[in-house]
Amino acid sequence: MNCHLCLVFTPIDRKYRNAFQFTPPLGLVALENFIHRLDPSVRITILDGGPIHSLNEIIEFIEKERPDFVAQSVMQKSYENALTIAEHAHRCGAKNIFGGHHVSQLCEAIAFRQSDLVDYVVYGEGEMALWRIINNAPLEEIPNLAINDNGTIRKTPAFVLDLDESPLLDYSNIDLSPYTRAQGDVVSTTTYMRVYSHKGCGNRMNGKGCLFCGRSDDILRFKSPEKYWTEMKYVVDVCNANYIFDVGDDFLYNLDWLKKAAATRPVFYKAFQLAVFGRSIGVTKESVEALRKIGVTDVAIGFESGDEKTLKKCNKRNTTPEMNIAAARELFLSGIIAHVHYVLGLPGESKSSLRKTVDHAKAIAELSMSIIGSVPGEIVANLIEPNPGSPIYRALTRAYPEKYLLNDRISLDELQRDYFRHFFNLESLESYLAFRKELALIAREIMNCAPDSGAQGWTESGD
Repeated sequence: MNCHLCLVFTPIDRKYRNAFQFTPPLGLVALENFIHRLDPSVRITILDGGPIHSLNEIIEFIEKERPDFVAQSVMQKSYENALTIAEHAHRCGAKNIFGGHHVSQLCEAIAFRQSDLVDYVVYGEGEMALWRIINNAPLEEIPNLAINDNGTIRKTPAFVLDLDESPLLDYSNIDLSPYTRAQGDVVSTTTYMRVYSHKGCGNRMNGKGCLFCGRSDDILRFKSPEKYWTEMKYVVDVCNANYIFDVGDDFLYNLDWLKKAAATRPVFYKAFQLAVFGRSIGVTKESVEALRKIGVTDVAIGFESGDEKTLKKCNKRNTTPEMNIAAARELFLSGIIAHVHYVLGLPGESKSSLRKTVDHAKAIAELSMSIIGSVPGEIVANLIEPNPGSPIYRALTRAYPEKYLLNDRISLDELQRDYFRHFFNLESLESYLAFRKELALIAREIMNCAPDSGAQGWTESGD
Protein backbone atom coordinates (compact mmCIF):
# COMPACT_ATOMS: atom_id res chain seq x y z
CA MET A 1 0.00 0.00 0.00
CA ASN A 2 1.37 3.40 -0.97
CA CYS A 3 0.72 5.03 2.40
CA HIS A 4 2.73 6.79 5.09
CA LEU A 5 1.29 6.49 8.60
CA CYS A 6 2.84 8.57 11.38
CA LEU A 7 2.15 7.31 14.91
CA VAL A 8 2.74 9.94 17.59
CA PHE A 9 2.96 9.63 21.35
CA THR A 10 2.01 13.23 22.07
CA PRO A 11 4.37 15.13 24.42
CA ILE A 12 2.74 16.40 27.60
CA ASP A 13 2.58 20.06 28.57
CA ARG A 14 5.97 20.90 30.05
CA LYS A 15 4.47 22.56 33.13
CA TYR A 16 3.51 19.14 34.52
CA ARG A 17 5.87 16.71 36.13
CA ASN A 18 6.40 13.62 34.03
CA ALA A 19 7.86 10.19 34.69
CA PHE A 20 9.63 9.44 31.43
CA GLN A 21 9.64 5.85 30.22
CA PHE A 22 12.91 5.15 28.45
CA THR A 23 11.39 2.62 26.09
CA PRO A 24 9.30 2.87 22.91
CA PRO A 25 5.56 3.52 23.49
CA LEU A 26 4.15 0.01 23.71
CA GLY A 27 0.68 0.90 22.44
CA LEU A 28 2.06 2.41 19.24
CA VAL A 29 4.43 -0.52 18.73
CA ALA A 30 1.42 -2.86 19.00
CA LEU A 31 -0.42 -0.80 16.36
CA GLU A 32 2.62 -0.93 14.08
CA ASN A 33 2.84 -4.70 14.55
CA PHE A 34 -0.86 -5.12 13.69
CA ILE A 35 -0.74 -3.02 10.54
CA HIS A 36 2.49 -4.59 9.29
CA ARG A 37 1.15 -8.10 9.76
CA LEU A 38 -1.69 -7.20 7.38
CA ASP A 39 0.45 -5.17 4.97
CA PRO A 40 4.23 -4.94 5.44
CA SER A 41 4.48 -2.34 2.68
CA VAL A 42 2.81 0.43 4.72
CA ARG A 43 5.41 3.00 5.74
CA ILE A 44 5.06 3.60 9.49
CA THR A 45 7.00 6.16 11.52
CA ILE A 46 6.76 6.27 15.32
CA LEU A 47 7.52 9.63 16.95
CA ASP A 48 7.85 9.41 20.73
CA GLY A 49 7.03 12.69 22.46
CA GLY A 50 8.24 11.24 25.74
CA PRO A 51 12.03 11.28 26.07
CA ILE A 52 12.95 11.24 22.36
CA HIS A 53 11.10 13.82 20.22
CA SER A 54 10.13 17.36 21.20
CA LEU A 55 6.94 19.03 20.06
CA ASN A 56 8.88 21.11 17.53
CA GLU A 57 10.70 18.04 16.18
CA ILE A 58 7.40 16.25 15.63
CA ILE A 59 5.95 19.25 13.80
CA GLU A 60 9.09 19.62 11.69
CA PHE A 61 8.96 15.96 10.69
CA ILE A 62 5.31 16.22 9.64
CA GLU A 63 5.95 19.37 7.61
CA LYS A 64 8.95 17.81 5.89
CA GLU A 65 7.68 14.27 5.27
CA ARG A 66 3.98 15.08 4.79
CA PRO A 67 2.54 11.72 5.90
CA ASP A 68 -0.91 10.65 4.73
CA PHE A 69 -2.16 9.99 8.27
CA VAL A 70 -1.07 11.33 11.66
CA ALA A 71 -2.43 9.19 14.51
CA GLN A 72 -1.81 10.45 18.04
CA SER A 73 -2.01 8.66 21.37
CA VAL A 74 -3.26 11.47 23.60
CA MET A 75 -3.32 12.00 27.35
CA GLN A 76 -5.11 14.68 29.32
CA LYS A 77 -1.84 16.53 29.92
CA SER A 78 -0.92 16.36 26.23
CA TYR A 79 -4.26 17.34 24.68
CA GLU A 80 -3.38 20.95 23.82
CA ASN A 81 -0.14 19.76 22.20
CA ALA A 82 -2.18 17.18 20.27
CA LEU A 83 -4.35 19.94 18.82
CA THR A 84 -1.24 21.91 17.87
CA ILE A 85 0.23 18.92 16.05
CA ALA A 86 -3.13 18.26 14.39
CA GLU A 87 -3.29 21.82 13.07
CA HIS A 88 0.10 21.47 11.39
CA ALA A 89 -0.79 18.02 10.03
CA HIS A 90 -4.06 19.35 8.65
CA ARG A 91 -2.27 22.17 6.84
CA CYS A 92 0.08 19.57 5.32
CA GLY A 93 -2.86 17.59 3.96
CA ALA A 94 -2.70 14.70 6.45
CA LYS A 95 -5.74 13.03 7.97
CA ASN A 96 -5.79 13.37 11.77
CA ILE A 97 -6.59 10.44 14.05
CA PHE A 98 -6.92 10.74 17.84
CA GLY A 99 -6.92 7.74 20.20
CA GLY A 100 -5.82 6.51 23.63
CA HIS A 101 -7.43 6.32 27.08
CA HIS A 102 -8.10 10.05 27.36
CA VAL A 103 -9.66 10.24 23.92
CA SER A 104 -11.72 7.12 24.64
CA GLN A 105 -13.29 8.80 27.66
CA LEU A 106 -13.96 12.11 25.87
CA CYS A 107 -14.62 10.77 22.38
CA GLU A 108 -18.09 12.33 22.10
CA ALA A 109 -16.83 15.75 23.21
CA ILE A 110 -13.85 15.63 20.82
CA ALA A 111 -16.01 14.54 17.91
CA PHE A 112 -18.46 17.33 18.77
CA ARG A 113 -15.87 20.09 19.17
CA GLN A 114 -13.07 19.15 16.79
CA SER A 115 -14.76 17.60 13.74
CA ASP A 116 -13.17 20.19 11.42
CA LEU A 117 -9.68 19.29 12.61
CA VAL A 118 -9.74 15.66 13.79
CA ASP A 119 -10.91 13.38 11.00
CA TYR A 120 -11.22 10.21 13.09
CA VAL A 121 -11.87 9.95 16.84
CA VAL A 122 -11.14 6.39 17.98
CA TYR A 123 -12.30 4.97 21.31
CA GLY A 124 -11.14 1.72 22.86
CA GLU A 125 -8.75 -0.48 20.93
CA GLY A 126 -7.50 1.12 17.76
CA GLU A 127 -5.99 -1.76 15.76
CA MET A 128 -8.89 -2.58 13.45
CA ALA A 129 -10.09 1.01 13.27
CA LEU A 130 -6.65 2.18 12.16
CA TRP A 131 -6.36 -0.54 9.54
CA ARG A 132 -9.70 0.35 7.97
CA ILE A 133 -9.01 4.08 8.17
CA ILE A 134 -5.79 3.85 6.17
CA ASN A 135 -7.67 1.69 3.66
CA ASN A 136 -10.24 4.50 3.26
CA ALA A 137 -13.15 2.34 4.39
CA PRO A 138 -16.58 3.99 4.76
CA LEU A 139 -17.18 5.35 8.27
CA GLU A 140 -19.85 2.78 9.02
CA GLU A 141 -17.36 -0.03 8.35
CA ILE A 142 -14.79 1.37 10.79
CA PRO A 143 -15.23 0.10 14.37
CA ASN A 144 -14.58 2.12 17.53
CA LEU A 145 -15.37 5.53 16.01
CA ALA A 146 -17.16 8.50 17.53
CA ILE A 147 -18.81 10.28 14.59
CA ASN A 148 -20.28 13.79 14.44
CA ASP A 149 -23.34 13.45 12.22
CA ASN A 150 -24.50 17.06 11.80
CA GLY A 151 -24.23 17.73 15.52
CA THR A 152 -25.47 14.31 16.65
CA ILE A 153 -22.72 12.08 18.06
CA ARG A 154 -22.95 8.38 17.45
CA LYS A 155 -20.49 5.53 17.91
CA THR A 156 -19.78 2.58 15.65
CA PRO A 157 -19.66 -0.86 17.31
CA ALA A 158 -16.55 -1.70 19.30
CA PHE A 159 -13.94 -4.17 18.13
CA VAL A 160 -12.25 -6.03 21.01
CA LEU A 161 -8.95 -7.63 20.13
CA ASP A 162 -8.35 -11.25 21.07
CA LEU A 163 -4.93 -10.97 22.72
CA ASP A 164 -3.90 -14.44 21.54
CA GLU A 165 -4.77 -13.46 17.96
CA SER A 166 -2.78 -10.23 18.11
CA PRO A 167 0.67 -10.19 16.47
CA LEU A 168 3.67 -11.17 18.53
CA LEU A 169 5.45 -8.18 20.00
CA ASP A 170 8.10 -6.99 17.55
CA TYR A 171 10.46 -4.06 18.12
CA SER A 172 12.56 -4.75 15.01
CA ASN A 173 11.33 -1.68 13.14
CA ILE A 174 12.17 0.61 16.07
CA ASP A 175 15.57 2.24 16.50
CA LEU A 176 16.31 1.51 20.15
CA SER A 177 19.59 3.44 20.34
CA PRO A 178 17.98 6.81 21.25
CA TYR A 179 16.35 5.18 24.27
CA THR A 180 19.63 3.70 25.44
CA ARG A 181 21.28 7.11 25.10
CA ALA A 182 18.35 8.86 26.81
CA GLN A 183 18.67 6.61 29.87
CA GLY A 184 22.11 8.01 30.63
CA ASP A 185 22.59 7.92 34.38
CA VAL A 186 18.87 7.94 35.15
CA VAL A 187 18.68 4.18 35.51
CA SER A 188 21.38 1.59 35.95
CA THR A 189 20.03 -0.96 33.49
CA THR A 190 21.29 -1.30 29.94
CA THR A 191 18.04 -1.90 28.09
CA TYR A 192 14.59 -1.19 29.52
CA MET A 193 11.56 -2.52 27.62
CA ARG A 194 7.85 -3.01 28.17
CA VAL A 195 5.52 -5.94 27.54
CA TYR A 196 1.93 -6.67 28.51
CA SER A 197 0.42 -9.91 29.75
CA HIS A 198 -3.13 -8.62 29.94
CA LYS A 199 -5.49 -5.68 29.63
CA GLY A 200 -7.92 -4.46 32.27
CA CYS A 201 -8.06 -4.40 36.08
CA GLY A 202 -9.99 -6.49 38.56
CA ASN A 203 -10.98 -3.39 40.54
CA ARG A 204 -12.87 -2.08 37.51
CA MET A 205 -15.01 -5.17 37.07
CA ASN A 206 -18.78 -4.56 37.01
CA GLY A 207 -18.24 -0.94 35.99
CA LYS A 208 -16.55 0.10 39.24
CA GLY A 209 -12.99 1.09 39.96
CA CYS A 210 -10.85 3.51 41.91
CA LEU A 211 -12.58 6.86 42.30
CA PHE A 212 -9.89 8.68 40.29
CA CYS A 213 -9.25 6.07 37.59
CA GLY A 214 -10.09 6.94 33.99
CA ARG A 215 -8.64 3.89 32.26
CA SER A 216 -10.85 2.71 29.42
CA ASP A 217 -10.24 -1.07 29.48
CA ASP A 218 -13.57 -2.46 30.64
CA ILE A 219 -12.77 -6.13 30.00
CA LEU A 220 -10.05 -8.00 31.89
CA ARG A 221 -8.32 -10.57 29.69
CA PHE A 222 -4.93 -12.29 29.62
CA LYS A 223 -2.69 -13.62 26.89
CA SER A 224 -1.97 -17.32 27.13
CA PRO A 225 1.15 -18.10 29.19
CA GLU A 226 2.66 -19.64 26.06
CA LYS A 227 2.34 -16.42 24.07
CA TYR A 228 3.54 -14.37 27.01
CA TRP A 229 6.73 -16.40 27.32
CA THR A 230 7.33 -16.25 23.56
CA GLU A 231 7.29 -12.45 23.79
CA MET A 232 9.43 -12.44 26.92
CA LYS A 233 12.03 -14.64 25.20
CA TYR A 234 12.03 -12.18 22.30
CA VAL A 235 12.66 -9.05 24.38
CA VAL A 236 15.35 -10.79 26.47
CA ASP A 237 17.16 -12.83 23.80
CA VAL A 238 16.69 -10.63 20.74
CA CYS A 239 16.29 -7.12 22.18
CA ASN A 240 18.78 -7.78 25.01
CA ALA A 241 16.44 -6.28 27.59
CA ASN A 242 17.57 -6.70 31.18
CA TYR A 243 14.81 -4.64 32.84
CA ILE A 244 11.29 -5.43 31.66
CA PHE A 245 8.08 -3.82 32.87
CA ASP A 246 4.78 -5.60 32.31
CA VAL A 247 2.34 -2.68 32.00
CA GLY A 248 -0.84 -4.71 32.59
CA ASP A 249 -2.78 -3.23 35.51
CA ASP A 250 -3.42 -6.35 37.58
CA PHE A 251 -0.80 -9.09 37.09
CA LEU A 252 -1.88 -10.87 40.28
CA TYR A 253 -5.59 -11.05 39.44
CA ASN A 254 -5.73 -14.62 38.09
CA LEU A 255 -3.98 -17.14 40.33
CA ASP A 256 -4.54 -19.99 37.86
CA TRP A 257 -2.84 -17.96 35.13
CA LEU A 258 0.07 -17.21 37.48
CA LYS A 259 0.51 -20.89 38.29
CA LYS A 260 0.45 -21.86 34.61
CA ALA A 261 2.93 -19.12 33.76
CA ALA A 262 5.20 -20.28 36.57
CA ALA A 263 4.99 -23.92 35.45
CA THR A 264 5.76 -23.12 31.80
CA ARG A 265 8.59 -20.60 32.26
CA PRO A 266 11.26 -21.37 29.68
CA VAL A 267 14.99 -21.37 30.33
CA PHE A 268 16.64 -17.96 30.01
CA TYR A 269 20.37 -17.68 29.55
CA LYS A 270 20.47 -13.96 30.27
CA ALA A 271 19.66 -12.32 33.60
CA PHE A 272 16.85 -9.77 33.73
CA GLN A 273 14.56 -8.01 36.16
CA LEU A 274 10.79 -8.21 35.69
CA ALA A 275 8.47 -5.58 37.20
CA VAL A 276 4.68 -5.83 37.29
CA PHE A 277 1.64 -3.99 38.63
CA GLY A 278 -0.52 -5.69 41.23
CA ARG A 279 -3.07 -5.15 43.98
CA SER A 280 -2.48 -6.12 47.58
CA ILE A 281 -5.63 -8.24 47.62
CA GLY A 282 -3.87 -10.59 45.18
CA VAL A 283 -0.73 -10.97 47.29
CA THR A 284 -0.79 -14.35 49.04
CA LYS A 285 1.86 -16.94 49.84
CA GLU A 286 0.65 -18.94 46.85
CA SER A 287 0.71 -16.03 44.39
CA VAL A 288 4.07 -14.77 45.63
CA GLU A 289 5.57 -18.23 45.17
CA ALA A 290 4.30 -18.14 41.58
CA LEU A 291 5.80 -14.67 41.12
CA ARG A 292 9.14 -15.95 42.37
CA LYS A 293 9.09 -18.86 39.89
CA ILE A 294 8.08 -16.55 37.04
CA GLY A 295 11.06 -14.34 37.87
CA VAL A 296 9.25 -11.23 39.06
CA THR A 297 11.68 -8.97 40.92
CA ASP A 298 9.53 -5.84 41.45
CA VAL A 299 5.84 -5.25 42.13
CA ALA A 300 4.25 -1.79 41.94
CA ILE A 301 1.15 -1.43 44.12
CA GLY A 302 -1.21 1.48 44.64
CA PHE A 303 -1.68 1.63 48.40
CA GLU A 304 -3.31 5.08 47.93
CA SER A 305 -3.76 5.91 51.63
CA GLY A 306 -2.82 4.85 55.13
CA ASP A 307 -6.35 5.63 56.35
CA GLU A 308 -9.02 2.93 56.10
CA LYS A 309 -11.96 5.33 55.75
CA THR A 310 -10.22 7.10 52.87
CA LEU A 311 -9.56 3.78 51.15
CA LYS A 312 -13.25 2.89 51.35
CA LYS A 313 -14.27 6.26 49.91
CA CYS A 314 -11.98 5.85 46.91
CA ASN A 315 -13.46 2.42 46.03
CA LYS A 316 -10.52 0.34 47.20
CA ARG A 317 -12.90 -2.43 48.08
CA ASN A 318 -11.85 -5.14 50.53
CA THR A 319 -8.55 -3.35 51.21
CA THR A 320 -7.20 -1.98 54.48
CA PRO A 321 -3.89 -0.33 55.42
CA GLU A 322 -3.05 -3.45 57.41
CA MET A 323 -3.62 -5.63 54.33
CA ASN A 324 -1.27 -3.41 52.37
CA ILE A 325 1.46 -3.78 54.98
CA ALA A 326 0.91 -7.55 55.04
CA ALA A 327 1.20 -7.66 51.24
CA ALA A 328 4.46 -5.69 51.36
CA ARG A 329 5.81 -8.04 54.03
CA GLU A 330 4.96 -11.10 51.92
CA LEU A 331 6.76 -9.61 48.93
CA PHE A 332 9.82 -8.59 50.95
CA LEU A 333 10.10 -12.07 52.53
CA SER A 334 10.39 -13.50 49.02
CA GLY A 335 13.03 -10.97 48.02
CA ILE A 336 10.64 -9.04 45.77
CA ILE A 337 10.99 -5.26 45.79
CA ALA A 338 7.81 -3.23 46.32
CA HIS A 339 7.17 0.08 44.56
CA VAL A 340 4.55 1.87 46.65
CA HIS A 341 2.22 4.57 45.36
CA TYR A 342 -0.06 6.86 47.37
CA VAL A 343 -2.62 9.44 46.18
CA LEU A 344 -3.01 12.61 48.21
CA GLY A 345 -6.19 14.69 48.29
CA LEU A 346 -8.67 11.81 48.12
CA PRO A 347 -12.26 12.60 49.18
CA GLY A 348 -12.48 13.08 52.93
CA GLU A 349 -8.75 13.72 53.28
CA SER A 350 -7.85 15.38 56.58
CA LYS A 351 -4.82 16.16 58.70
CA SER A 352 -5.44 12.89 60.49
CA SER A 353 -5.68 10.78 57.32
CA LEU A 354 -2.60 12.46 55.85
CA ARG A 355 -0.59 11.76 59.00
CA LYS A 356 -1.70 8.12 58.87
CA THR A 357 -0.48 7.95 55.27
CA VAL A 358 2.92 9.36 56.24
CA ASP A 359 3.17 6.84 59.08
CA HIS A 360 2.13 4.05 56.70
CA ALA A 361 4.87 4.99 54.22
CA LYS A 362 7.46 5.08 56.99
CA ALA A 363 6.29 1.68 58.22
CA ILE A 364 6.70 0.23 54.72
CA ALA A 365 10.22 1.67 54.44
CA GLU A 366 11.21 0.31 57.87
CA LEU A 367 9.72 -3.10 57.02
CA SER A 368 11.72 -3.23 53.80
CA MET A 369 14.94 -2.28 55.58
CA SER A 370 14.40 -4.93 58.28
CA ILE A 371 13.74 -7.75 55.81
CA ILE A 372 15.75 -7.07 52.63
CA GLY A 373 18.21 -4.51 53.94
CA SER A 374 17.16 -1.61 51.71
CA VAL A 375 14.26 0.78 51.22
CA PRO A 376 11.52 -0.05 48.67
CA GLY A 377 12.17 0.61 45.00
CA GLU A 378 10.16 3.80 45.32
CA ILE A 379 7.55 5.42 47.53
CA VAL A 380 5.57 7.90 45.46
CA ALA A 381 3.01 10.47 46.60
CA ASN A 382 0.85 11.58 43.68
CA LEU A 383 -1.59 14.47 43.77
CA ILE A 384 -5.07 13.34 42.78
CA GLU A 385 -5.92 13.69 39.09
CA PRO A 386 -9.70 13.61 38.38
CA ASN A 387 -9.27 11.82 35.07
CA PRO A 388 -12.08 11.96 32.50
CA GLY A 389 -14.09 8.76 32.72
CA SER A 390 -13.49 8.37 36.45
CA PRO A 391 -16.29 8.47 39.05
CA ILE A 392 -14.85 11.77 40.31
CA TYR A 393 -14.97 13.30 36.85
CA ARG A 394 -18.58 12.21 36.41
CA ALA A 395 -19.40 13.89 39.73
CA LEU A 396 -17.75 17.11 38.52
CA THR A 397 -19.71 16.93 35.27
CA ARG A 398 -22.93 16.71 37.26
CA ALA A 399 -21.85 19.58 39.51
CA TYR A 400 -20.63 21.86 36.70
CA PRO A 401 -22.39 20.68 33.51
CA GLU A 402 -21.95 24.03 31.79
CA LYS A 403 -18.19 23.58 32.09
CA TYR A 404 -17.60 19.89 31.52
CA LEU A 405 -20.48 18.45 29.51
CA LEU A 406 -19.29 17.88 25.92
CA ASN A 407 -16.19 19.95 26.58
CA ASP A 408 -12.91 18.57 25.26
CA ARG A 409 -10.43 21.26 26.36
CA ILE A 410 -10.13 20.67 30.08
CA SER A 411 -6.82 21.34 31.79
CA LEU A 412 -5.66 19.35 34.76
CA ASP A 413 -5.27 22.64 36.66
CA GLU A 414 -8.96 23.43 36.23
CA LEU A 415 -10.04 19.90 37.11
CA GLN A 416 -8.03 19.88 40.32
CA ARG A 417 -9.31 23.34 41.26
CA ASP A 418 -12.95 22.33 40.71
CA TYR A 419 -12.39 18.98 42.42
CA PHE A 420 -11.19 20.63 45.62
CA ARG A 421 -13.96 23.21 45.38
CA HIS A 422 -16.66 20.53 45.07
CA PHE A 423 -15.34 17.85 47.44
CA PHE A 424 -13.61 20.06 50.04
CA ASN A 425 -15.64 23.30 49.80
CA LEU A 426 -12.46 25.26 49.04
CA GLU A 427 -14.17 28.13 47.27
CA SER A 428 -11.42 30.73 47.43
CA LEU A 429 -8.17 30.46 45.49
CA GLU A 430 -6.26 31.21 48.68
CA SER A 431 -7.80 28.27 50.57
CA TYR A 432 -7.16 25.95 47.62
CA LEU A 433 -3.51 26.93 47.27
CA ALA A 434 -2.97 26.65 51.01
CA PHE A 435 -4.33 23.10 51.07
CA ARG A 436 -2.35 22.18 47.98
CA LYS A 437 0.80 23.46 49.70
CA GLU A 438 -0.05 21.35 52.74
CA LEU A 439 -0.39 18.30 50.49
CA ALA A 440 2.93 19.07 48.81
CA LEU A 441 4.69 19.14 52.18
CA ILE A 442 3.14 15.78 53.08
CA ALA A 443 4.25 14.41 49.69
CA ARG A 444 7.84 15.42 50.33
CA GLU A 445 7.79 13.76 53.73
CA ILE A 446 6.46 10.54 52.19
CA MET A 447 8.89 10.53 49.30
CA ASN A 448 11.85 11.10 51.62
CA CYS A 449 11.30 7.48 52.71
CA ALA A 450 12.61 6.06 49.41
CA PRO A 451 13.57 7.05 45.85
CA ASP A 452 10.91 8.70 43.70
CA SER A 453 10.79 8.03 39.96
CA GLY A 454 8.35 10.85 39.22
CA ALA A 455 5.21 11.67 41.15
CA GLN A 456 2.19 12.60 39.05
CA GLY A 457 -0.38 15.38 39.36
CA TRP A 458 2.05 18.06 40.44
CA THR A 459 3.38 20.97 38.39
CA GLU A 460 7.09 21.49 37.76
CA SER A 461 6.90 24.82 39.55
CA GLY A 462 4.73 25.81 42.45
CA ASP A 463 4.34 22.41 44.18
